[in-house]
Amino acid sequence: MRSAAALAACLILGACATSDGSGPPAAVLAEGYLDGAALDQLAAASVPSPFVPGNEPSDHANFGPGTDRWWLAIAHAELRPPEAAQHFDCILGTRLAEKPRPALTRLMTRLLIDTDRLTRQLAEAHPRARPVAVDRNLQPCQRITDAMRDSPSWPAGGAVAGAAYGEMFAQLAPDQAEALRARGAEIGFSRAVCRMNWMADSFDGAEIGKAVYAQAAQTPAFAADLEAARAELTAARAEGLTNPACAAERRALRRTGY
Repeated sequence: MRSAAALAACLILGACATSDGSGPPAAVLAEGYLDGAALDQLAAASVPSPFVPGNEPSDHANFGPGTDRWWLAIAHAELRPPEAAQHFDCILGTRLAEKPRPALTRLMTRLLIDTDRLTRQLAEAHPRARPVAVDRNLQPCQRITDAMRDSPSWPAGGAVAGAAYGEMFAQLAPDQAEALRARGAEIGFSRAVCRMNWMADSFDGAEIGKAVYAQAAQTPAFAADLEAARAELTAARAEGLTNPACAAERRALRRTGY
């Protein structure tokens, strides 16, 4: 069953490539929606919650290496569009990577750029060691370098991006808004399952991601991108395709003991 879950996690992405959750590679960098002043305003309003380690996913056997939730966390480590859109396939009843969706990819890319820039700004201002740095015996769910291990943990970049994506998809498909927001939160939880961030980092990151989305949604360029992506998503849902990883995903999200 675990081998099947591992394969399904890879199928969600179309490949088993992962990132460190810190943002887009240089090759795809472009403009986000927010300028420096807007990012500074968001940074000023974002401060770490009181941090008390304990009851972390790494303390629970149901989230450890080789479990279904662990394999899903590996898949969730890919935050770059268009692959990251597939994390929402099963809720939407489609397969978003089946063909190019340029408007959706543009919308997600610009949001990812904004979340990445703010995450880096906040991490520099409020450095906190990652779980895998505090306990170097912890196994992360992805390959990491020493620099990644020793980079700041707060806020969880995957949680910031996941929440922003969840808000975006909730706007694109209001009939599934609650489930789509919950999936965005699961992407953030996956960063704690991966031992890359503390739960407090993921919780804070989710709130920051929602704030980024709210600010980006007020920019002039956003509305046009959103409507173009909405048309693509409507067409995708009419294609009648499903992601073959959905059964494994449902199994992985049946939490017990936490």
